[in-house]
Amino acid sequence: MAGNVESEVNGSPANGEEKKTTPLRIWHCSHARTASNVLSKQFRDHPQLAQIAYTFMTAFIDGPEALAGEMTNNEAPIEGAEDATYQKGFNEMMKSIAKAEKDNKTVFIKEHLFFMLDPNLAATRYPPPPGESQISCPKVVDPTITNGTTTTTNGQTERTNPSILPDSFIRTLSPIIQIRHPAISIPSFYRARLDAGSLKIHHPTFLTNCTYAWSRAAFDWYCEHVFPDRKTQHQQTKGQAWPIVLDGDDLLNSNDRVIAAICALANFKQDGVTTAWQPVSAEARTKLPPSQQRFLSTLQASSGVIKSGVREGSVDVERETEKWREEFGEEVAERLKVAVEGTMEDYEYLMRWRI
Repeated sequence: MAGNVESEVNGSPANGEEKKTTPLRIWHCSHARTASNVLSKQFRDHPQLAQIAYTFMTAFIDGPEALAGEMTNNEAPIEGAEDATYQKGFNEMMKSIAKAEKDNKTVFIKEHLFFMLDPNLAATRYPPPPGESQISCPKVVDPTITNGTTTTTNGQTERTNPSILPDSFIRTLSPIIQIRHPAISIPSFYRARLDAGSLKIHHPTFLTNCTYAWSRAAFDWYCEHVFPDRKTQHQQTKGQAWPIVLDGDDLLNSNDRVIAAICALANFKQDGVTTAWQPVSAEARTKLPPSQQRFLSTLQASSGVIKSGVREGSVDVERETEKWREEFGEEVAERLKVAVEGTMEDYEYLMRWRI
């Protein structure tokens, strides 16, 4: 059960040890351009937490099992990517979790779902173009960690969830699924990727990375397999229940309310949350890789949470499309509109369950 797992990382007590519970494990199931870095920043220095971020990003982009496909031409190969397999990343993640839980810390794992999405699931909605083969699904097993040593032999492999990670692990996580209006997040993603390097907007993997279909699938999977009362009790809890659905603009515009709700549910002390910080100097920002410069530009230049001014119901897709035509031209604007309209139903569905 999420948030109530046993002393061994894979859910089984070590030989001769008494069975005991460990702290909550939170999965910040993030999505590009949803203000997810703001939430990470606010909880980064919390004394009850140990953050783990983007474990699978290198594997996704440049590893031997890369799931990014042909969407981008990365600006330069990532160092160490040649052996960045998903199993290796998972093993390292589990070691970090074991260390945190030994110190009685709650792990706060930030990972975009599309970094570890089952490619077979992706292909059901966005199949590869003619002449391009489908990406193979990496095999990942739930390792056993004993005295710092990782063993994957006879590890758990059963998987019904939308990721490539086994159910035995995914079940132990309590998710915060972050979303934002597609007409805000998708053009922002396109804009940021353009600034960081080339982007193939017409390739199906662009849509794979933009849609909230996988976030919706994760929410429904957790409601069916781990938190069966979530939907029936929504009115009573007002969304303050696992799995949490968090809208990025709610985080920015109603930050005190959202943070208080998360802290109450996770039993965190609210005074450990960061609300103000020092901006990163312009000189320091220029030393970052181009992608990080672009994707973190607003946060690093800020000194606290900046309200977005976007309110529910205030975004007009047609009006936004006109802006995209002026900025990007007709062809790109239409492609962005297709991407937005293609996932509006998923977004609106998730908004019904938000905190």
